Amino acid sequence: MGCTKKSIKVSRAKFWTNSHGILFCAFNNTRHYLTLGVDVAEKYKQAISTLAEDKPMPFLIDLRDNQGDFSAEAAKLLASSPALNKVRISEAFVINSIKTKLLISTYKRIFEPHTPFKIFNDFDEALAYSINSKKIFDAGK
Repeated sequence: MGCTKKSIKVSRAKFWTNSHGILFCAFNNTRHYLTLGVDVAEKYKQAISTLAEDKPMPFLIDLRDNQGDFSAEAAKLLASSPALNKVRISEAFVINSIKTKLLISTYKRIFEPHTPFKIFNDFDEALAYSINSKKIFDAGK
């Protein structure tokens, strides 16, 4: 996976980068009744911006065993943030439930259809996709 360079923990999420230039997001919300609001989404945005340091990178987002939902306002904030759009090359989502797959598919279709993405059941496949996305991006510079 490459060694961890920096990490930031916010609420029920951890964000970090590695030596391959990938931004990782791991969420640990096992409470189905919780909804991600704008206040926490803003903190996520700040953590990502801090770690990315204005360098475009793929996002690998681990949502396995995650429960809950997000508000439309939080989704809009994360999808339309100029700071995030500037650094987001691609998104690889790691899941293990159909509910999460439907949530991601809906989010991408409604709020953020521009960034290339794939949904995976296997972390290593998501990592390979992210590494390849970074190589393609760097080759195009």
